[in-house]
Amino acid sequence: MNKRFSKLVLFSLTALLALLLATSAMAQTERIVPRAENFLFFVDHSGSMAMSAPNETSNSLAPRHDPNKLGKIGYVKEILRAINNDIPNMPFNAGLYTYGPFQEYIAPAPYAQGRLDQGIDRLQDRYDIFGRLTPMGLGLQSLDTVVSGLSDRRAVIMVTDGESNLGADPLPVIENMYAKYGNNICFHVISFAQTPAEVAQVQQIAAINPCSVTVDGMDLLDDARRDDFMRRVFYDTEIIPAAPVVEPEPAPAPPVEEVIVFRNVNFDFDRSEIRPEFVPVLREAAEIIQTRPGRMVFVDGHTCNIGPAEYNMGLSQRRAASVRDFLVNEGVAAERIQTQGFGLTAPRFDNNTREGRSLNRRVEIRFE
Repeated sequence: MNKRFSKLVLFSLTALLALLLATSAMAQTERIVPRAENFLFFVDHSGSMAMSAPNETSNSLAPRHDPNKLGKIGYVKEILRAINNDIPNMPFNAGLYTYGPFQEYIAPAPYAQGRLDQGIDRLQDRYDIFGRLTPMGLGLQSLDTVVSGLSDRRAVIMVTDGESNLGADPLPVIENMYAKYGNNICFHVISFAQTPAEVAQVQQIAAINPCSVTVDGMDLLDDARRDDFMRRVFYDTEIIPAAPVVEPEPAPAPPVEEVIVFRNVNFDFDRSEIRPEFVPVLREAAEIIQTRPGRMVFVDGHTCNIGPAEYNMGLSQRRAASVRDFLVNEGVAAERIQTQGFGLTAPRFDNNTREGRSLNRRVEIRFE
């Protein structure tokens, strides 16, 4: 289904209105592109991260995890491995650094899953916490020397519990880096904050620039929430128009069909409820529909390939019905809308990848 990924922008979602012109047999395809040319993981490795982790918010991995036995840094390694496993095949540089103390585990280089896994494996998750304070600001100043050697867009993914009790105040350091690199840098936060002061620190980091995406670390143990984080931070989709087909003797032009494809209006796994962040997109669709009175509206629901075909057919029909009900509530006459479920029969993306399956859980609207 675009997390360069910014949380407060919420993908900058809009409906795509594609006109299939009679004078050109122009096809369109989509590809996944990185939101930044450089991704740096910046992990708090201080004493506080070896302490007990917050309770899990998802039961998906509960049998494998016990917050009373595994420190926060242990969960960090588990989460980073899951993120690394979900990163699509895209051209970008990746690096892995810690602070408390500052250390380079993976220098920025073309991304390779195995290389990043090796760096993650090297992170110690059992260590003495006595006297191991949290110099977040000093760590950021050291990281700036790495960032300055990179070109184009940089995304810094901070993994922190929000504690900073040694050295420079981290907020001015981050503000200075935004001033120095402008739109070519964005800080995202995977938060393990627990106390009110720690939560406030994380919120202040996120509030510096609207490009930031912030997520509770334990939420990333849930596949659906991790999918959402990946889209908002790591990749976007773009339309690639194919070269027009030149006909020596073109046939008469077919009638123009208007298609609104909601490529960014997707559904959670096994769900048909419209997520709140997609409401503005559907309202815009309703306005477009009402400017074309007399045209029939077809709402087509789709799913990924997980689960039985019969169940997915019903799920796709429920997704289409959910969008239909929304449009009716926005004033579109019910008799103008026809719904159809395609189940898993009409994928537009590769169901062999997590991101492809996520993008296939979609609804499309078209006029006739």
